[in-house]
Amino acid sequence: MKKRVEGKNIVIIGSGIGGLSAGILLSLLNFQVTIVEKNPLPGGLMRSYRRAGIDCPVGVHYVGALGEDEPLGKMFHVLGISVDELFYRMGQEGIIDRYIFDNFTFDLPVGIDAFEVGLLSSFPGDTVAIGSIMKNMREIARRIREPSFLFNQGDPFQNIDYFNPMGEYLQKLGVSEHLSNVLAVPTGLIGVPAAECPVIFHHMVLVGYLLSCWRLKESGSKMADVFAKRFAELGGKLILNDRVDKILTKSTQVAGLRLQSEKYLPADAVVAAIHPKAMLELLEPDLLKSSYRQRILNLEETQGVITVQVSVDAQAHPEMTYNIYRMPADKKGGLNYGVFYQLRRSNAADKNLLSIMTTSSYSEWSRWENTNSGQRGQNYEVQKLNIARHLLQNAGQVLGNLKDPEILDIFTPLTLRDYVNCPEGSCYGVMRKTSQLLKIASLNNIPLSGLYLAGQNAMAPGVLGSMLGSFNAAKQIAGPERFTREIKWEF
Repeated sequence: MKKRVEGKNIVIIGSGIGGLSAGILLSLLNFQVTIVEKNPLPGGLMRSYRRAGIDCPVGVHYVGALGEDEPLGKMFHVLGISVDELFYRMGQEGIIDRYIFDNFTFDLPVGIDAFEVGLLSSFPGDTVAIGSIMKNMREIARRIREPSFLFNQGDPFQNIDYFNPMGEYLQKLGVSEHLSNVLAVPTGLIGVPAAECPVIFHHMVLVGYLLSCWRLKESGSKMADVFAKRFAELGGKLILNDRVDKILTKSTQVAGLRLQSEKYLPADAVVAAIHPKAMLELLEPDLLKSSYRQRILNLEETQGVITVQVSVDAQAHPEMTYNIYRMPADKKGGLNYGVFYQLRRSNAADKNLLSIMTTSSYSEWSRWENTNSGQRGQNYEVQKLNIARHLLQNAGQVLGNLKDPEILDIFTPLTLRDYVNCPEGSCYGVMRKTSQLLKIASLNNIPLSGLYLAGQNAMAPGVLGSMLGSFNAAKQIAGPERFTREIKWEF
C-alpha cells in the first residue's frame, strides 16, 4: 500500500465511469480535483451517441447489483447519485436473459433461489453439482454485501479454489454438457473464455445479475452527464477535448501533466483512469523498471466486439423486457462465441432500437490498424456493412421477421480503440483469466510515488470492477483510516 498523499491537488486522466467516480470520491474527501478528457464530452463507454435521432448505447446495456444492500447500489449511494433517476429494474416477465442454444433454451430468472430451481428442473442429473455451485454462489452473494468488500480491505475471498478456472471446476464436478454451456454464458460478459475464467469472476458476474438487474431509463449520455454534474457540484474541474501528452515527474515523484494544448497542470498525485498500456505511453521509458513495463505490455487483452445498431418499427417490435443470447455450437460442439440481442424502446416515437453485439478479433481489422476513425476508406465500410447484414439476417431467425429494419451504425474494435484509447479495441480491458490474476493485482503497486491506477480492479470485472478500482485509488490517496472514517456508505 502506498503512503497517503500529503497535498490537496489531484489530477485524473480520463472521464469514464472510473475517472468520474474517483473524482467524486476525492472531492468528497476535500481534495482539489481536475479531470482531463481527450474527447469533447465526458463519459467514456458510459456515453451513448445519436444516429438518425436515436440514442445508441456503447458500454452500458444492463447492470446488476444496484439494489440498496448490493455493492453497486451502495457505491452509487456513496457518490450521491440516484439509482432510480437513471435505472429501472428488469425481470417484469420473470426472466433477465434468454439463452438460446442449438437444441435447447434456458431462461435466466430473477433471484438466486429461482436460478437454483431452474437449474434443478432443467438438469435433474446434475443435482449434486448444482448444490455445490449454489453453495459457493450464496457465499459470494453474502460477501459482496459486506462493507469490507466495498472498501476493499484486503482480499474478501480467502478460498483459493475460487481462483481456479471455471472450466476445471465444472470438469471436477462432472457436470453435463448442457449445464456447462449454460454456466459458460456469463463469462462472455467479461470477455474471458469459461475454460480460463476464475470461478470467482464467473460467480460475481452471475450473482450480481441475479441479485437485481437494471437498464437505463433513458440514455448513457444522461448517465454520463449525471456523474459529471455531481463532480461539478462538489467543486471538481473538468477539462474536455484536450489530450494528455505527458505525465511529468520530479525525481521519483509525480509532478503533474502536460496537455496537448501545451497547458501544464501541477499535481500532488495523478490518477490514471485509463488502460495501463495507455498510461505507459505517457511516461518516460526509464521511469519504471523494465520488468514492470514488460509485465503491462505482455498483458493479454480480451477480444473486441462489433456492434450493429438497428432501428425497427416500434409497433411491430415492442420492447423486450429481457435480453437474448444466441449461442451456436462450433464443429466440435463447443461454444466459441455468442450473439447478444437487446430490443429496447428508443427516443423516437415510431422506432425501437435493436442492438446486436458479438465478438470481433482485432486481427480481423489489422488492414486498417494504422488509420483513424472516419478515414478508413470504402473497403472498411464495405466489410463492416457485410458483417452487419449477416448479423441482421441471423437476427430475423431469432426474433422473427423484422419490419422496416434500418442499420443506423456499426462500430468495430478500431472504433473503440480510437474512442477510449484501449489497445486492440477491447471494451473489457485486460483479460482477467487465471494465469494473469497476479499480474493484474500487481498493477496497482506502481513504483512511482504519486501515480495511481483506477478502473482495472483485480477483484471484480465490468462496471463493478471499474468503480471498485476508483474506490481503491481514493483510499490509497486519502489513506485507509481517513477514507473509512469519512466516506459514509450506510443508508
